[in-house]
Order: sequence, then structure tokens, then C-alpha cells
Amino acid sequence: MVIVMATVRAQPEHAEALHGVMTTLALRSRGEPGCSAYRVFHGSDEPHVFVTHEQWADAQDEQRHLACRHVLEAFKTAGPLLAAAPDIRHFVEI
Repeated sequence: MVIVMATVRAQPEHAEALHGVMTTLALRSRGEPGCSAYRVFHGSDEPHVFVTHEQWADAQDEQRHLACRHVLEAFKTAGPLLAAAPDIRHFVEI
């Protein structure tokens, strides 16, 4: 199992637009093979900060996810909305 957590920071004036991108990304990703969880959160005190929690059966499933059309489209749409590059981290359960 592979756990991926990403912190994504929108420019504050683009928080609402990024919210829509992240919501669509999560909905589409949940149906992918190997995805057992795809959750998105935003900061209660910082609504422009989003965190994803993804759970993939294995690294190959996550790599296929990253190559999916909806993911590539989300990255392209989100790019100009971001304050910084996403911080993406991979974890394994202990």
C-alpha cells in the first residue's frame, strides 16, 4: 500500500477556483483501479491551503493515476492558481 499526501497552496484570491479543481480531481480519481481512498481537505483557518490523502494499492497504480488525462488536466488548470509548487510526500504504513 502506498499513501500519498500533498499540500497544495493556492494564491488566496484563487482559493475558490482551486477548490473546484481539487473536488473534480478527487471525484474522478476515486474510481481508478488501485485507489482505495482519495480525500481532499482545506484549512479551516487557511482556506487557500489544501491537503490530499491518497491510498493506492501499489506504486504502479499511483504512477498510472499520474498519467491519467484528468490528472494532467487538473495540473494544467491548477498551475496558474498556485502560490507554490505542491509538496507531495509518499508514506508506507508501519
